[in-house]
Amino acid sequence: MGTGDKGYGNGGTLSALMLGYCRGESQAFEGLYGQLAPSVFATLIEWTLDRQRAEALLDRTFQTLHQSRSSYVEGADPVPWLHEIARAEFLRDRRDHARDSHGLRWSRILAALRGRAPVEAQARS
Repeated sequence: MGTGDKGYGNGGTLSALMLGYCRGESQAFEGLYGQLAPSVFATLIEWTLDRQRAEALLDRTFQTLHQSRSSYVEGADPVPWLHEIARAEFLRDRRDHARDSHGLRWSRILAALRGRAPVEAQARS
């Protein structure tokens, strides 16, 4: 192992990768992402049934991990934590999507009602 090699290859554990990532080691993040992203992405695809949404959620999951990395407990398995972050991002996305579609339905209803109002006023005159 060379002086620049931190042992993040096949022998590195996920908790060691996470600790290295928390310390700012870009190689550790690459290893962590490479090992964890495929399973998180598969889970997100299963939940969303939409590749584009799953890709966006995967990005947000790792952004949240990045923002929360200071709260990582040394030696803890990062897998459940990362999957919980993914779950929270999925639920937030689903809630936002439902709110958007609900707002869209109401805007269509209001537009339809507004469209009829002038017709009804013209019929009365």
